[in-house]
Order: sequence, then structure tokens, then C-alpha cells
Amino acid sequence: MNDCANFKYENKQEMSGVSCHPCISSKVELLSPAGDMDCLKAAIAAGADAIYLGGDRFGARAFAGNFNREELLEALKLAHFWGKKIFLTVNTLTKDSELKELVEWLTPYYEAGLDGLIIQDLGVLETCRNAFPGLLLHASTQMTVTEAETALFLKSLGVSRIVPARELCLEEIVELKEKTGLEMETFIHGALCYGYSGQCLFSSLLGGRSGNRGRCAQPCRLPYEICESGMPEKSGKSQKGKRMEQYPLSLKDLCVLEFLPKLLEAGIDSFKIEGRMKSPEYVAGVTAMYRKYIDLYEQNPKGWKVEKKDLETLSGLYVRSQLSGGYYEKHNGQEMITLDKPGYAGCEDSVLEEIRARYIEPAMTKPVDMEISLRPGSPVFLKVSCEGFEASVIGMEVMTAQKKPLSTADIQKQLSKLGGSSFSPGKFDIVMEQDCFLPVSAMNELRRTALDLLYEKMSAAFKRESSSICAEMSEAREKRDDMARSGDAGQETVFYASALDLSQAAVLAGMEKIARLYVSADAVLLEKNEAFLQAVKGRKEKEGVFECFLVLPPILRSYSETWFNQLMEWADVHQECADGLMAGSLSGLLWAKRKGWTKKISLQHSAYVFNEKTRAFYMEHFAPDTYTLPLELNRAESRALSADNQEICVYGRIPMMQSANCIRKTAGICKVKHTQKSMENGIPKRYFSFSLKDRYQAQFPVLINCRHCMNTIYNSVPLSLHQYVQELLARNPRALRLDFTTESLEETKRVTAFYTEGGGMPPAAYTTGHYKKGVQ
Repeated sequence: MNDCANFKYENKQEMSGVSCHPCISSKVELLSPAGDMDCLKAAIAAGADAIYLGGDRFGARAFAGNFNREELLEALKLAHFWGKKIFLTVNTLTKDSELKELVEWLTPYYEAGLDGLIIQDLGVLETCRNAFPGLLLHASTQMTVTEAETALFLKSLGVSRIVPARELCLEEIVELKEKTGLEMETFIHGALCYGYSGQCLFSSLLGGRSGNRGRCAQPCRLPYEICESGMPEKSGKSQKGKRMEQYPLSLKDLCVLEFLPKLLEAGIDSFKIEGRMKSPEYVAGVTAMYRKYIDLYEQNPKGWKVEKKDLETLSGLYVRSQLSGGYYEKHNGQEMITLDKPGYAGCEDSVLEEIRARYIEPAMTKPVDMEISLRPGSPVFLKVSCEGFEASVIGMEVMTAQKKPLSTADIQKQLSKLGGSSFSPGKFDIVMEQDCFLPVSAMNELRRTALDLLYEKMSAAFKRESSSICAEMSEAREKRDDMARSGDAGQETVFYASALDLSQAAVLAGMEKIARLYVSADAVLLEKNEAFLQAVKGRKEKEGVFECFLVLPPILRSYSETWFNQLMEWADVHQECADGLMAGSLSGLLWAKRKGWTKKISLQHSAYVFNEKTRAFYMEHFAPDTYTLPLELNRAESRALSADNQEICVYGRIPMMQSANCIRKTAGICKVKHTQKSMENGIPKRYFSFSLKDRYQAQFPVLINCRHCMNTIYNSVPLSLHQYVQELLARNPRALRLDFTTESLEETKRVTAFYTEGGGMPPAAYTTGHYKKGVQ
């Protein structure tokens, strides 16, 4: 490792010459993380343009230090004093009871000049855009924005910036920006999740710590065996046949330094560094390195290159074993994975010491000019000024010296004692008559008062008055009925079912207690479906009330357009088998709307109707026929949501993770080179013979969908709420739903009969999910 001399690089904007808030620049924004005040100061000192951080609630890093109310208000002052922006993370799914408290919690920060919010929950988005005019709203990567239709819709709701899914390639990000005109904020360094952010329940189901609630336990960093048909693959063995410990879900950390010019030329608006749970040394070191190379490229694009020692230093700053370029130029691949144990590599003490000496230990100050006037018998007057701001104070009456009068040197010495403030001595203008005297304590108090006033002025340029909407919302909250919301007393709760393959779907269509069948849209396009079609037609001839819906993938990307058009054509030809669609995201809803879909549409649990505000949002904009109760709400929390058009999953393997990466490819089995063209044309294959085996020998089935180049990892055992069916029926929802994935046809029949007719035995192994306890 080098001696870290690279950290002696002088930023173009020295800390003594940073312009005041707001920052107005056409250059790319360097956005750094801060888990606490020390990290915030480190980011500012190292050259960040903006900082994202979390408060003590509503943030997706619950185990970071985070900022309490007093700390966050001070952080806003400090950042604005240095001309930096603060973006507050409110990027968790928010329960109904919490949403009522959001406006009151945010109001002090809004009034203090908070620059923007990073949001996941649609109910939170609606609440904030109504309550806080002028506040920038950014769509978090937790929203899983993957294509322009969704981005444009969010723009119509007041969103000014998108943090797209980290799985998008550079071409897709450029397309998003060109089609929407929105700002794009993309990650350039740090840890990467294996699954699409906002579409992962892995930690939630295995340990009760939800990634959607900021408490991910990172089960993707644990060892797993890749198995096919229940048997370990050869790739998991050594030459002698002994099992090797592997980490097929652990992505290498992201580092774009070597191809930074491509991102700069792409017009990305904000470069984001991951790491709100990391140290001040990490924040300062990584920020300084990217600051250096962004500035160097702006100065001399043709002569730009990365020094080897800088890359080595960056690689030593708390990296999880290895670095990669992430998804910018690749769709997936074994080379993106840290198969060996993915612990953080250590960092040499000399590197840390250099970073601390350069960015953390020195005080950050700005030069302040001082004018002071002293005349015996008159109050002392002091004016301080910095960067166009000034403050004046009047002190005690100046006395006539009895012994030793003040000299200009004495006065300058006292006024120069600026330790602990954010200022350093600048120019002095001392006007003083003869024989003046002032106690040292009075001089110190005068100086402190003036500088405090100046600091407040410089850091408070963007303070706001509270909106009257806040008071109106508080009044509305008091009137709100928090009693359990039951469904329409006149509606009869029925059973719906979903199937991943057409053989299951044909069986379910023939079972008279199933009033609606959801079937995978991929299955109808990829599988031979005559038996399925006949089963649906026969059921409809027998019972006209039976419905069949097509289930869209939870992730749609720009290259899915051709596939979606094929599905719409199939639905037009087979109208009797396409009474509706089920969408798992805004993308599915918007694409269907754009294609002129006029039939029914329902919402999957991945649409995350976590609060009544979100349900009302969906009803206003899309009028869905039904919505599925989120899987992370417990029995009490779910009662806060209207049951009128509610479906509740009572059986089925829960999809724990959606991933652009592929365990089949990681195992070295898949040789297909996925390109945008190949995915547009379609690769008609789906695999359900793979699974992941954990340390406790539990096996998690994996659906490998080559058409969308996406993996879905399912729970090792199904959810089963058979003990609570009568309790759920008492709430009178629209339907209870059974979801079938890996079940045989015999199992499909048996489970359906058990729930709908009351006979037989429950599953031998099952989980009740979050129904009893929920997540924090």
C-alpha cells in the first residue's frame, strides 16, 4: 500500500473559499453519506457538494448513528453555512399509524431550510408534496424505478430527481434522463444489494428485520450452496469433491473511478457514495478521491487518467474483499460476485492517519473581517462580515484607562481568538481614540455574540415559514377514526388462487371454490397452453362469474416493451382468459394504461399498500379492482387498511428477492450472453429446478426467468395462515388467496381443498410470516 500521498491533493474549492448556500452549478453533484455529525463534517471537508442523511425515524439505515432533532437542525446550519445541501432520507415503507406523525416530525427541518427528501412510500410522497411546498422530492432507489413511464408519472407528482434501480445499465439511465428531463442520481461507490432495492423480503422473513424498514440483516452476505434438483452443482466443489463455502449472493462493492468520464459525459446529475453506516475516514477518503478526479476531468478531459496508487488507496478503504463496476456495463455474471468470504478488508493505519490529518482533525473555518470602534464614554461597536453577510453588535460603554490603555495589538489579539467557531481571522479595521479600556471578558463576549449572529445569518438563508397545510393535517388527524376498517358488509369473501405454470392453472380453473385465477403472464406466452385454455373456457361456460387474470412481472425494464406488446396481443386473441391484469409495480399499471387496457387490474403485495394514504393514491389514479395486503404488516396494522377491495395471501411461498443477477450464471452453467437485443427478442426458458441451501440445510427455490433475465428467490417453506382463516373472514375482505409455485398438481389440489372445503391436513412445514408479530 502506498503512503497515501494522494490525499494531499488540494481541492479546487478550498474550505476557506466555499460560496454560500445555495450551491448553483451546472457541474455534477458529488453526494456523500453521513451517519452522524463526524461523518457530515468529514464529507464537507473532503469536498462533497451535498450530503444525504437520516433522522431518528423513517430512514432506511436504522442502525446508522443517524441524527436526533437537535443534531439534524445543527447539521442543516453547518451544511448551509458551507454552501452544501442536505437531503433527508424518508425512504421506508410507512405504517398508517406512523404516517399520521410524519408532518409534525418533518416540520422543524422544513422550516430550517431542508433541501430535499428521498422517498420510497407513495403515501409519504403524497403527504409531503401537499404539506411542504418548495421542498425537493427525490424518488429513492427503494422505489425500483427502471423505466421512463414510471419516472414521468412521478414527475407529474412533483418528483424532481430519480435514484433509479442500481441494476440499470448506463444506456438505460441516459434514456431515462432524455425521455423525462428529470435529474438522475446514481451510485458510484460502495456496497451493492444482490436484489432490486425495494423488492426484497429476505431479511424480513428470515430474521424479522426488514430492508423496507431500514433494518436489513444482510442475509445475502451469508454462505449458500447452489443446487439443481436438490443436488449441489459441481461449481460448489473443490477438485477433491469436498464442499466449498461460497457466497453466491454477495456482490462485489461498486467502484466507477476508472470509467468515471463515461458517467460524466452521460449527463448524470448526482454521483452518490454509499455508506451511511461507515466511518468518517471512509466518508472523507472516498469523497476526496472522487472530488479529485471529477475536478481533474473538468480541468483537462484529454489528459485525464487514474493514478495506480489512488486506485490502490481507494481499494483499501473498507471494501468488501473486491471491487467491480456494478451494472453500468454488465447485466450479471460471476465476476460481479465475491464467492469467497465477503468480509471487509482492513485499511492500513497510515492511510487512516493521513485522512484524519487532512480532513477530520483540522477545524473548518472561513475568514471573517472585523471592524471595531472604541471611544471613551460610548458603547463599543463591532461589525463582522464574511462572503457578503454581516452582523453588528453594540457592547458595554468604553471606559477611560486609569493605567494601561488598550493598543490596537491588544484588540486584534482578542478578536483573533476564534477557536471553536467556524471562522478564522481576516482583515481588521480598528478605530480607537486614546486612553480606551475594555475588560477582556467584555471583548470576548462581544466577539462571540457577533460571530454567532453572523453564523446564524449565513446558515439560515433558506429558512421557511411553516405551511398552513401542516395545521390542517393535524386537525384532520384528530378527527380520523382509527377503528378497524372492515369490508362491505354485503360482500361475500371468496377464494382466489395464483399459479406459476399452466398445469397448476388448469387444475385450479377446475376447482369450483376458486372464483378468480391469477396466472403468470410469462407462462401463457412460453408454455403450451391448450389444456389451460380449455379448462378456463369450460369453467366460464359452467360459471360465468369465474375470472382469469394475467400476472405481470414485478420488474419491467425498457427492453420488456416487445414482451409486453406480445402479451397484449395474446390477451386480445384469448379474451376469455384475460379478464384482468395483476401489476406488482407502478410500471405495470402505467404500461397497461398506456396500451389502453380497459379491463380490471389488481395490485400485487409488491405494490406495498402500507397505509391508507397509499391505497387512496392508487384508487385515485388507477382505480384497481383489488389490492393485496402487504406481507410485512401484522394483524393489528392490517386492520388500518380498508378491506373493501382487499386480498389477503393465506398460503404460498413468498418471493423473498428479485434479482438481475443469476445463480445459474454464477454457478457457471448459463453460457448465454444477455444483451438488450436478445432480451427484446425473447429467450423462451424458465427454470425452477434450482435452489439455494443455507447453513441450516433449508432450501430456497429459485425461479430463473431467462426472458426477463431475472431471478426470484422464494422462501424455503410456504406461508400458511390456516389457523387464522375465521379471524380473517370476520374482517370481510374481498378474497383470501392461495399462491402456488413449486407445488405438484396433487399438492395444488390438496391445499386448495384444505382451505376452501375444510378437509385434510395443513402443510407439514410452514410459516405464519409477519401476521402475528410484524416488523419494527
